Amino acid sequence: MSQDSVKEKLEKEKENLIQELDYYKREDPYLAPDRNTSNTLDDDITEIEGHDRITATRINLKERLADVRKALDSIEDGSYGVCKNCGKKIPEERLAAMATALYCIECNQKIKR
Repeated sequence: MSQDSVKEKLEKEKENLIQELDYYKREDPYLAPDRNTSNTLDDDITEIEGHDRITATRINLKERLADVRKALDSIEDGSYGVCKNCGKKIPEERLAAMATALYCIECNQKIKR
C-alpha cells in the first residue's frame, strides 16, 4: 500500500473520528443545554450511566484520533513505517492491518509487558 493511499485512508479516518466525537459530545446528557436538574433519583442514575458510557466512548475515540494524527505526522516527516523503538522497518503486513502502528511487533510486545 503506498503512503499516499495510507495518508488518504488516515485522513478519512481522522474526519470520521472528529465527527463521532462531535456526535457524542452533543449526545452527552450532562452537556445538554436544556438539562433538567430536578430529576428523580432514577432519572439521575440513567443520566449518570449515559454520561459515563459516552465519556468512555469519547476517551477511546480521542486516543484513536491521537494515534491517527501521530501516523499522519510520521508520514509528513518521513518516519512512517519505522519502529519508534528499534528503528527497524515495520512490516507491510502490520501496517496494512494497523496503519497507525508505531512499533514493530517485537518492540510492541516488549512495551506492552
